[in-house]
Amino acid sequence: MKFIIEKNELLRNVEKASKAITGKSTLSILKGIMIQVANGQIIMLGSDIDLSILARGTCEVIDPGSMLVDAKIFIEIIRKLPNGDITIEITEDELVSITCKKSKFSIVKMNDKEYPQFPKETNGTEITVSKEVFRQMIGEVYFAVAQDSTRPILQGILYEVKDGILKLVALDGYRIATSSNNVESDIDIRAIIEGNSLATISKLIDSNGDIKIYLHQNHVEFRLDNLIIYSRLLDGEYVNYESLLPNESKLDVTIDRLEFLNAIQRSALIAKSGDSMNPVLTLTIKNDGILDTLIINSNSVKGRAREEINIEIKGYENELEIAFNGRYLEEMLKNMTADKIIMKFIGSLNPCICTPFESNYAQYLILPVRLTK
Repeated sequence: MKFIIEKNELLRNVEKASKAITGKSTLSILKGIMIQVANGQIIMLGSDIDLSILARGTCEVIDPGSMLVDAKIFIEIIRKLPNGDITIEITEDELVSITCKKSKFSIVKMNDKEYPQFPKETNGTEITVSKEVFRQMIGEVYFAVAQDSTRPILQGILYEVKDGILKLVALDGYRIATSSNNVESDIDIRAIIEGNSLATISKLIDSNGDIKIYLHQNHVEFRLDNLIIYSRLLDGEYVNYESLLPNESKLDVTIDRLEFLNAIQRSALIAKSGDSMNPVLTLTIKNDGILDTLIINSNSVKGRAREEINIEIKGYENELEIAFNGRYLEEMLKNMTADKIIMKFIGSLNPCICTPFESNYAQYLILPVRLTK
């Protein structure tokens, strides 16, 4: 096996394929990158079983073949090489020779006999969506994916297509995040994709155009540019999240998102006491006869903080006091994109629903914290 490839062409594609190598597995073979060359093309494969990434590039093939190399050391070497053409070949003593100008390395070739096979391509249910839109949708929900493994199904994101609308849903038991967008499809689809896989895919989207998504029996396949990405589907039934979303509200608050976010972040500086990363913030919504106001209070052994924001209130004549985990509010506000949002309340012990102003393409639910008097 021998080929010549331009450094940046190699580095760009091998770094993309390596995104699948998470280090979670104890199998040493999954620390490797599979490299195949033939017919003027190079294919690089990375996998951790649950997520697999195939990246294609171009090269000058002198002798076709394949090899498995340790991803970390291979990428570090390529990064440090000078710009220009790199010659890579397997030597007679089964080492991988890497040469660029006056630099030369020889690294061990890994045994590739047990390297996982990529899923064989079969006809799957297909939808096409803008890459920019899909990346935004992932960002709007991923933060709500459960981080612990006590309920594995909640470490996934619900992928649902119904009546021509693609919806992503994530929840962790304390909050729900949904994002929707129109797609051209007359087929209903429902599957659960690993949240971390979608987060990785989001990082690989770096240009305009579309992404094609194919749903298969046990995995989902994403095609974009020169990449093919496979992610294992999670088994089980997702939570009936729709039954958890209130159908009514007694108080609607319209507020500037960034102003609210900045106030939350300042208040959290005081509320974070000791090692706690879950500051409790109290929101008071009232009208003094002239202005509609949201007051944020935080207290801890470190001190006190108070923030006031002008808002617009609809409904609910009485003052409402409700408390939330400040981190949940901050993460939601960071990942929303609207300039203004609407917060819908029923009472101090009921969930709050948040949506972008004049739009329902994204919807969030946050459970309140019970106040102790």
